[in-house]
Amino acid sequence: MSYKDKAMNAFFAPIVAACFVFSDYWTWLSPNKSRFVPAMLLSFAWGIINSVGSEVTGTLVFVLTGGMTRMTNMVVDRISSTAGHKKISKDGFLMSSGVIGGFVAGAAWCTYFSKIAPQLNYKWGFGSMGVIYGLLFLWLDQEKLGAWWATDDGELCDIDADEVDCN
Repeated sequence: MSYKDKAMNAFFAPIVAACFVFSDYWTWLSPNKSRFVPAMLLSFAWGIINSVGSEVTGTLVFVLTGGMTRMTNMVVDRISSTAGHKKISKDGFLMSSGVIGGFVAGAAWCTYFSKIAPQLNYKWGFGSMGVIYGLLFLWLDQEKLGAWWATDDGELCDIDADEVDCN
């Protein structure tokens, strides 16, 4: 709990990546033996991913139900006279849209890579995914980690639509 306000996602990044990589390694090492250890490693990693995802987005990021429920409620409240024609929260709508869009993009990405690199279905597919999740967790905590890659003389760079300003 002492890490709560610190780089908690970065703390779990290597754990998640290692669980995915070792799951693939264990499966590759003994493909005809028990799948218990790889399944346990993946379950552990997905539990962490669910926790981080719900902390960042307010919903479980591997399912569409939370985002779809929120968006549906926002639209119904907007058109319903009983609800008082509530305005749709831009932030809430964008967050739910992002979760849904991420899910769809992930499914499309998986389909695409299954066609162009079918060997990932058999070896190092989970390991690759774990490394990506680990990097994403580090990215989420970049400011808490000091963002040394985005600084100039110890100051964080200001990033806007046109340029990166490191003055």
